[in-house]
Amino acid sequence: MKKTVIYFFSGTGNTWWVATRLGEKLHQYNHQVTCHSIETLMNEDVIAQLSGVDHIVLGFPVYGSTAPRPMIDFIQTFPVSNGRQTMSIFATQALASGDTALIISRLLEQKGYLIQQARHFRMMNNLHLPRFKFYPPKNDQRSDQLLAKTLPRVAGFAQEIATGKKHITGNNPLSHFLGGLQRRHIDTMIDKAGAELRVDAKRCILCGKCQRICPTGNILHSQDQLTFANKCVLCLRCYSQCPTAAILLGEGSADVHKYPRYKGPGKEFNVDVLIK
Repeated sequence: MKKTVIYFFSGTGNTWWVATRLGEKLHQYNHQVTCHSIETLMNEDVIAQLSGVDHIVLGFPVYGSTAPRPMIDFIQTFPVSNGRQTMSIFATQALASGDTALIISRLLEQKGYLIQQARHFRMMNNLHLPRFKFYPPKNDQRSDQLLAKTLPRVAGFAQEIATGKKHITGNNPLSHFLGGLQRRHIDTMIDKAGAELRVDAKRCILCGKCQRICPTGNILHSQDQLTFANKCVLCLRCYSQCPTAAILLGEGSADVHKYPRYKGPGKEFNVDVLIK
């Protein structure tokens, strides 16, 4: 039985869904799989988990044709390989992903890992803000329909891992062009959007959920009010999961009909699975 470990970062649940479904499919190929949100791990945990592992999978959402900062930080501290460990990379996307998975795979190749697959999976969009207007997220049967379309592709990914078939997505001139263009602007975009975070005091019930689920500790609670530091990575978790839609990203986002919040993939999703 092969041992496989899946590490993922997921802001609003899409990457968690793919990682979980991938683990289930790999079990069918007689893989012993463990699946971990990187928010729940220390460096020593990763080192211990990698001992005796046959294959490693990293998953993350696409942020401007690269990985989000928490995953980049995780990769930078990831142990160096002995040159024989195989790895797969996958990224979840809403629209175009460029060469995201390929670019991140090269960071791991520099650490000695043998990259077998670099894949992208389309999931429901969660980025629909006054400053960045993509298509609004759906929390109805259209989300379920998209999951149903994605599941066979996840099954194919599991088969590739099980058989060792190489599959690298995004290694073409157009993907490189789109990826390079987006990566030049993504950090500025995130910083500008994060600076617009505020709380609608009339809606806020001070439940503490946003502070508890923030992956970077960016939300502070003092004197019966919430404030924000400068560590936002635009994962949109607080914005999406606030029970009263009190977290705003731009004044227009107060209109929840025009700017609906994405509640995650499927009815079984609970944001706590990302942090526990």
